[in-house]
Amino acid sequence: MDWDWGDKFRGIEVHNQPLTSLLSTVLGSWKFTLPRVALARGQAYTGAAARLRRVVRKLMNRTPTKPVKIGVIGGSITWGQATRWRGEADWFSQLSKYLLNAFPAANITTRNGCTPGVPASYMILCLESSVDPDVELVFVEFTVNNGADPSNKLYSNSIVLDMERLVRRILDLPRRPAVVLMHVPTTGMANYPHGHPKNPNNEPWAGFYATSEDALGAVHQYYDVQSLSLRTAMYDLAAIREQEGFLWEQAFVDHHPGNHGHKMMADLAVYMIQSTAMQLMLMPYGPDDKEAVFAPVPRPIYPGNMPPNSSMCLLGDNFRNLVVAESSSGFEYINEGTAEKPKPGYIATQPGSKLRLRLNTDRSLIDRSPIASAIKVQVFFHHLRSYEHMGVAQFSCVSGCQCDPKEVDGHQTEKVSQLYLMYLDATQHPQCEIEITVLPKTSSGEHKFKVAGAVISERPGADGFMSVLLENKNATAFGIREHTGDVQQITYTKEGKKGGNDAWARRRRRH
Repeated sequence: MDWDWGDKFRGIEVHNQPLTSLLSTVLGSWKFTLPRVALARGQAYTGAAARLRRVVRKLMNRTPTKPVKIGVIGGSITWGQATRWRGEADWFSQLSKYLLNAFPAANITTRNGCTPGVPASYMILCLESSVDPDVELVFVEFTVNNGADPSNKLYSNSIVLDMERLVRRILDLPRRPAVVLMHVPTTGMANYPHGHPKNPNNEPWAGFYATSEDALGAVHQYYDVQSLSLRTAMYDLAAIREQEGFLWEQAFVDHHPGNHGHKMMADLAVYMIQSTAMQLMLMPYGPDDKEAVFAPVPRPIYPGNMPPNSSMCLLGDNFRNLVVAESSSGFEYINEGTAEKPKPGYIATQPGSKLRLRLNTDRSLIDRSPIASAIKVQVFFHHLRSYEHMGVAQFSCVSGCQCDPKEVDGHQTEKVSQLYLMYLDATQHPQCEIEITVLPKTSSGEHKFKVAGAVISERPGADGFMSVLLENKNATAFGIREHTGDVQQITYTKEGKKGGNDAWARRRRRH
């Protein structure tokens, strides 16, 4: 099955040098599993690709260059759920190793910022917790996690609306990064129809059409962001011809691609990079590319479908910036973790300690109608629960906005220390001040209380994904450990790999 470019371009020269020589490390350091026709099919949308051409041009520079950061966001598939092992066999790790070999002069850092179990609507809020602000190329994989629009609408499709806002957030980052969406077959698609000998129990099956990736074609074309499709690359091989080596059961473990499926996902990304490099040799990056790269992001496809212009997921320094110092006492900002796995937060140990935070809960820019302005905004807080030392605190709105106060007990009997999530429903105000006060009562005999961060809903009313996390409870464990420091995000550089060796993570079973 494996193939490479070999001598296919031996007769083509650029400035009297063979193309295969000029691109020897780019074309010669990868063996493809997917056939060439399937690879081409999987390049679902290429477009002008001005931003991508700029990044690949920078990678091709043979003299020392400034750092190039490449990231990926998505769910458990790209996180590496069904691979052995995560950080080695997952497609983004394979791509990372290829890039380091293909462009030896480049100063490349790749970062896997994926968070199992979350859809795009969460990443709209918390993008900065998964990508560096100076990233120059971002892959996005949310097709499975996003699910389907409840009404299966083509127009005003909720998945398209969410993805448009996420794409806009990425495009607006300081380095004007290229964006590439990696689409994966949805749940049931990598299976056989009812009545097929390989599906005797009539397990769920989904047809070629049962995905949001086609509706997202509008986003690809409008914003000229590239699209890679494992569905389109594999479908003829797996579902129509049922060709050995490309069968669904050989590429997938439940709805997660296994090692073989991840290799084919990496094939699609490598083929895109190689094709872009070859195109740049024949048609160099020029003024028209530069004009497209630095053009303002166009107005939204759907009027008013604007994302927040800053992170709504306020952790670390962003959380510290919320503190009203003159109205706070007894809380100290402490990192209880390590440099590799930081666990910072504001900690108090005495009753009467107060931490005042000033947040913007005004959502009038989204909807200026009187009805919308009267709808409360959910504000979520990360707080620590543990089996020892913990006390009780009250969360209340004290200035600008109003909300019903809530008491939170940080003590639990289970011998686990973990961040939990609680929320307040606050009225809208540009300077909503919320105070956290440690109370005299305690169920542990001590009074420690730790607050590690806040998430402000993007829109008024119940926030879809964050509300689902709470499961109609006042508080619940916050399981996105990649954003709490419990799981180190995987990075690759010339010096090697960091992260990806969390023993508990390999046992994780989330979408």
